Amino acid sequence: MKKFFLFTAAVIAALTVNAKVVDLAAIGTSIDDWTITEATPNGDNSDPDKGKYVYDIKGGVASESFVTAEPDVVFQIKNGSDKAKAFVVYPGKCYEYGGKNGILILKNTQPGDAIKLTVAAKGSTAANFEGEGFPVNAAAVSTDLVLPAKGSDGADEQGYVWKELEYVSLGGEVQIKEFAGGYRIAKIEVGGGQGVENVSDGAKAVKTFENGQLVIIKNGVRYNALGAQL
Repeated sequence: MKKFFLFTAAVIAALTVNAKVVDLAAIGTSIDDWTITEATPNGDNSDPDKGKYVYDIKGGVASESFVTAEPDVVFQIKNGSDKAKAFVVYPGKCYEYGGKNGILILKNTQPGDAIKLTVAAKGSTAANFEGEGFPVNAAAVSTDLVLPAKGSDGADEQGYVWKELEYVSLGGEVQIKEFAGGYRIAKIEVGGGQGVENVSDGAKAVKTFENGQLVIIKNGVRYNALGAQL
C-alpha cells in the first residue's frame, strides 16, 4: 500500500504538469497569426485600431479558425440560417462566438487529459454548455456549465464574468458546444492527466473523473485519490 500511495502522489502531481496551454493573450497577438476559413471580413463592424476583427459566415457554411501555430485547437461555427452569422477575433485577447452552436474542437487528446476553458458569456444571454450529444469524447467535471450573462455580479471592467469550465478527455478529438447565446474564450489548457508510469513496479495507470471525483485505474482495479480501492 505504501508503494501505491507513492504512486498515487505521482499521478496527482502529474495533473498539473505537461499541460498544453493556449493563452490567447499571449499567442495569436496579430490577426496575421490566425488561419480563418470559409468566412468573409466584415469591414463595417471591424475596428482594427481597437483590435476587433469581425467575420461573416454564409448560410449553410461551417467556418474554422485557429491560431496558425496551434492547429489542434479549432474554433468552429456553422451558420444554419439564411442570414450572415458573425464571429469576432480579438488578437492578443480572445475569440468570440457571435451566437449559439459554436463548437470548440480539441484534436489529438489523450484519455484522461484534463481540459480547462476560461470563458465568459458574450452578451445579455447566459451561455449554456449543457445539451444533448455534447461534449463529444469528453466528460464534464464542472457541475455548473452555465456562464452568467454580461453585466452580472462578479464582472470585470468590461462587464464580462469569466469562469473556468473543467472536462476530462476520453481520447481523440474532443468537441465542446455552447447552446445559448454565444461566448468568449480566452484560454484553453489540455493535458497533465495522462497515464503515469509507476516507478515501483512498472505498471501503468490512467486517471479519470467520475461525478467530479478523481478515479485511478491500475491493472483493472479502481482507486480513489487516497489509494482506497473502490
